[in-house]
Amino acid sequence: MIKAKDGPTYVRIAEDIRSRIRQGDPPAGGLLPSEAVLARTYGVARGTVRQAVAELERAGLVASEAGRGRRVVGEGPPGARRAASTQYETIAEALRKRIESGELVPGQQLPGEAAAADEFSVSKGTVRQAFQLLATEQLIAAVHGKGWFVGGPEHAHTRADDVADALRQEIATGQLTIGTVLPGENVLAQERNVGRITVRRALALLEAEGIVEKRAGRGRVVKGPS
Repeated sequence: MIKAKDGPTYVRIAEDIRSRIRQGDPPAGGLLPSEAVLARTYGVARGTVRQAVAELERAGLVASEAGRGRRVVGEGPPGARRAASTQYETIAEALRKRIESGELVPGQQLPGEAAAADEFSVSKGTVRQAFQLLATEQLIAAVHGKGWFVGGPEHAHTRADDVADALRQEIATGQLTIGTVLPGENVLAQERNVGRITVRRALALLEAEGIVEKRAGRGRVVKGPS
């Protein structure tokens, strides 16, 4: 039983389960015991167990599978790689090969969960599990408000950054002169072959730098290079 004096009970339970996972009990790919079983094992309420397991999920060590429970993602010995046996592991392996081959390079943004789910014909939850698995291997990282990227946050470079860079260059070289009213978001999205939200984020970057500004009744106007 985990004692309260050892710190928050759920944290101690999470540490104990983590230690067991490292020892291969249960092994990567195996299912954790149910909340009811864990509650009896540790002599605590199911809510406490739920908090502990949530800690492990946030750490990427376990992942929920609808209708099955929580499956162990890892921690195995460094360099060890188990053969894929689930859908999310198969997807993770496919993405891992793209990264190792250089098809996906550091800083490149991965497809969104919905797009990846369509590509692999699985649910978004399955894609999320695959991403979490790669994150535990430090091959990809989530960047708040942006998505998943190859490498760490320091490499993150989005399509919005690309659009902003292109507009910044056009302004610096005089293709877009001071006082020019930029096309609307829909037009820019079509011209740059990106989504409207991507254009909006790119323009927000330029506005923050003081390169363009919003003017009532006119839209966004070029102020000049920073």
